[in-house]
Amino acid sequence: MKADRKHEHCLNCGNSLPERDNFCPECGQENKDQKVPVGVFLEELLTSLFSFDGRFLRTLTAFFFKPGKLTRAFNEGQRRKYTHPIRLYLVFSLFYFFMIGFLIPKDFFDRLLNAGQATISAVQQQQSKGKGETLDPETQERVEEALKKADAISPVDISQLQAANDTEQSYTWKTLRFLSIDPEVSTEKFGHALDSSAYAFDIGLSLQKKRDLVAHSNLFLIQVAKNLPLMMLVLLPVFAFFIHLLFAGRTVYFIENIILGFHLHAFAYALYGAVILLAFFGGVNSSWIFLAAFVLVTTYAYLALLRLYKQHWFKTLIKFWVLGGMYLTVLLIGMAAELYLSLLLL
Repeated sequence: MKADRKHEHCLNCGNSLPERDNFCPECGQENKDQKVPVGVFLEELLTSLFSFDGRFLRTLTAFFFKPGKLTRAFNEGQRRKYTHPIRLYLVFSLFYFFMIGFLIPKDFFDRLLNAGQATISAVQQQQSKGKGETLDPETQERVEEALKKADAISPVDISQLQAANDTEQSYTWKTLRFLSIDPEVSTEKFGHALDSSAYAFDIGLSLQKKRDLVAHSNLFLIQVAKNLPLMMLVLLPVFAFFIHLLFAGRTVYFIENIILGFHLHAFAYALYGAVILLAFFGGVNSSWIFLAAFVLVTTYAYLALLRLYKQHWFKTLIKFWVLGGMYLTVLLIGMAAELYLSLLLL
């Protein structure tokens, strides 16, 4: 491909180039035609990002079984021996967030809140068999229309939907979902129902925004999943800054701690992504395997710090606990901020 796209002169500096030269000796730019079809551009982009050559396989061995080795090698100048930390981070972060987006159901939020509640068909069957009662045509039409508007909505409790009085009662999530998408229900009436339920919340949002959240709760979950990678990337320098503070006595540049952050986060993404895959397709009990993954990730991070900074194991352990507490606090704050921004963007 490169041989077919060479030029007689450098496109960057204009220097004359022999036909055999792949790079300009003056400025270093690659000697190839940059005007290419979209297909060729995407092919080269994917090749540069996900080139699974011998170097990548050698990187994986050190990455999974020798904590801290890749960071030390990169900081010592061994840049061509292993895959670049940013590329490694991109590969495993894409893998992890793809697992989350692909395997977690789009209606996970509703399934969680509606767990253990009866379906509409079960309620209808029970009412028709036990009492011989049926819904009036107008109510039946409204229920069917609501279900068409939100295919993720779980069925509602018919006895609650038929209640027309304004007396204080406990509304289920299913009922709130129905009321939130029903155009005939006023925002004030929905607000009264929300305040009368166990799902009432007050975080500074307008009543209309609360109604939008209940009506589009599954869309909210998707929005959170989309914003999560960006939030983690923003917090990565914060993680590196905490390491820089705790190991300030060492002659280490801040950028070296960022490289460590890339490697540690990439390992966590790789392991948690594999765990999600096993939990969904392997039939593995998710409770203990997630706990095991957490223990492995924390142990890996501790060993990496021990290898890189060469301090006493107990001193490193104390600093590691402090680092974990600081970063967990920032993660919780960042998650709360991300949830709130996702609410505002609904």
